[in-house]
Amino acid sequence: MSVRRIGIHPLGMYRLPCPLFSEPKEILSFSYSNHRKVCMDNRELKYYYAPQLDPAPCLFDGFESQIRRDHMVNEHIDSLLTSLCHAQKQAADPRLLQSDFVLFRGMLTRMFITPYCLRDSWAMNATRLGSTIYIEDDLSPEKLAEQEDVGDAHRKLQYAGYRFESLCTLNESPDRLSPEKLEAEIQNRQTRVVNTNAEYCSIFRTRLGQHSIISGAEIDCIDGEKPAEFPTRRYRELKTAYVLDTEHRIEIFRRHKLLKFWAQSFISGTPVVTVGYRDKDGMLRKVEDIRTQDIPRMVWGKPKMWEPSICMNFANELLQLIQES
Repeated sequence: MSVRRIGIHPLGMYRLPCPLFSEPKEILSFSYSNHRKVCMDNRELKYYYAPQLDPAPCLFDGFESQIRRDHMVNEHIDSLLTSLCHAQKQAADPRLLQSDFVLFRGMLTRMFITPYCLRDSWAMNATRLGSTIYIEDDLSPEKLAEQEDVGDAHRKLQYAGYRFESLCTLNESPDRLSPEKLEAEIQNRQTRVVNTNAEYCSIFRTRLGQHSIISGAEIDCIDGEKPAEFPTRRYRELKTAYVLDTEHRIEIFRRHKLLKFWAQSFISGTPVVTVGYRDKDGMLRKVEDIRTQDIPRMVWGKPKMWEPSICMNFANELLQLIQES
């Protein structure tokens, strides 16, 4: 068996003009139900409505009563393939579903950020069928068990992200709600039980360099009604971070958090990242909207930071290596 290698350092070899990246165009969407069943509809699409900060809500509230997804189950890319098979039956032009690569956004994000995250190990499985390469996480039972073997402190931080999503979203578009029902929805979300089984996912086409890609991504919420054309332009990512109360925390936020925020949102064409800042007790102290296109400018020229062109060129080179293997 031949071994193909790709160099990472020096990073300067990837400091080139950015390869072509086409705006993601949604093909279809699907939902995971509360019981983790794949449903070919938008039942789990949530609608953004800014959270209340007075009084400050606690992002740890409801931790004990949450309904957690079973992360010991390796789902592979089954839901992505099921959705594409569904779309294939309805497609007027089957060529719309042909691509060089099929993978979830999480894997593509790893390819983007690897030059700056060398301590984070990961592995993939790649299968070629015809002219298409299907890529997924290589998750052994041992790896899944290792990921689940974390203490309550870490689980609380994970939960805080889901709780923030719950506090930022409604089950219906606020434009469709009467003032009375809107107020009731706002109150209900304060005590809503978090169920991490439920998700809304978008499947989209894009292109990096010469590589056509079909990818799927969990979408946190949307601004207003979902339009027929380019709904990605109204999607919104919801993230949490510790309050930026020291220069060290600001630097870590820019170097690590913003890198992942940018890569995830850029890949899926999500224009806005809403960040909820919490303190050590989990109290939500501030909410900030950051435009994805502005994130690179927030780190440009600062020491020890990352560069989008290096991320994109490395990912493009890695896809090329996989395609030629």
